[in-house]
Amino acid sequence: MSGLHDAFASVLAAGRRQFNARAAEARHQYPALDTAAFAAFLGTAVDPVVAAVHAVDAPRVAPVAVVAYEMALELVGQALAGPGARVGVVDRLWQAVAPRYARLIAAQPREVLGALSNAAIAVAKVEDARVDEWLAGLAALAPRVDTLSQLRGIGQVLAWRAGLAHFRAGAIAAADGLPEALALAAVDATGSWSATRAALLASPWACDDARRRALIGGLAVGRFTGFGGSFAEPPEVKAVTDGFLISSGERYAFLVADAFGAVLHPATEEEYRAAGAANPRASAPAVKGSQLVLNGHSFATGLPERGLAMTWNAHTVAAYSPWSFTIRVAPLA
Repeated sequence: MSGLHDAFASVLAAGRRQFNARAAEARHQYPALDTAAFAAFLGTAVDPVVAAVHAVDAPRVAPVAVVAYEMALELVGQALAGPGARVGVVDRLWQAVAPRYARLIAAQPREVLGALSNAAIAVAKVEDARVDEWLAGLAALAPRVDTLSQLRGIGQVLAWRAGLAHFRAGAIAAADGLPEALALAAVDATGSWSATRAALLASPWACDDARRRALIGGLAVGRFTGFGGSFAEPPEVKAVTDGFLISSGERYAFLVADAFGAVLHPATEEEYRAAGAANPRASAPAVKGSQLVLNGHSFATGLPERGLAMTWNAHTVAAYSPWSFTIRVAPLA
C-alpha cells in the first residue's frame, strides 16, 4: 500500500500472510466489509497513529500496528469507520486526536484506542451533541494526560460539556479523581477545584459568563418526528426534582437539561402518571405574550402564545404549547 509511513509499511510487509489471514476471517465475520473502505481507513486513520507511535516509542510500532489493524477491521466491518461509515467521528478521532496520545497508545494500544473509539461512538449517538467540541477538547488536553484513567476522566467531563447533560454527576465525580490542574482545565475554570466543584453542584446552570450569555433564551428541545425529531404529538411536560417527564402521544421521555445541553431518555407511562407537582416557588415565572421574564430579562420562547404553559423545578423552567413540538428550557436563576 503506497503512501504509508515506512514503519507501518514495513510491519504490514513482514506480516503479510498473517494480516491477510485476519482480513479473510473478518470478511466471514462481517460479510458487508468493504475492502476499499478498509484500505482507506488504514491509510488515512491508522497510519497517523502508527507514525505518531514511531516518533515517541519506535520499538512499540509492531504491536501497536497489529492491534490497530485488527480494530480497523472491526470498526470498518461494522460500518463505524471508513468511507461510508454511519458516523464519521471515529475517522476524525483516529486522524486528529489519537496521535496526540501516542505514548499512552504505545503502552496500552487496545485499551486506549478502544476507549477513545467507544467514547466517540457513544457521543455521536446523542442528538445535538457537539462532537467537534468534544474532539477539540480531547486534542487540547492531550499534553496534560498521563494515564488511561485520566483519559477516561477527561473524556467523560468533555462529553458532558459538549451536550451530554445526563453525564453531569458522573463527570463531576470523574473530575474529582483527576489532578487539580487537569480537572480545572477540563471544565475550563481557574482557582481551586473544591470551589469550582461546589459551584457546579449548586446549580446545573453554573457556567462562565460567555456560556451564560449564550443561554439567554434557554435551550430548544425536540422536534416533530417527521423532521427527524423526538415527538409525534405536541408534548405535555411535568417537572420533577432533577428534570422533566414528558408525554407525547403514546411515547414518554425524561428530559435532563443544564448549562451545556439537553438530553431525552426513554421513560414509562407509569413514571409520567406517578409524577407529582415539583413547582417549588410561590409564584410562577412571569409571562408576556409568548415571552418569559426571568431575572429581569425577557426572551422569546419561540412558542405560540395561545395555550403557552410552564412547569418548573428548583432550577429550571420548561415552556411548552399544544401547538408546538418544541419545549423551551431555561435557568430560573
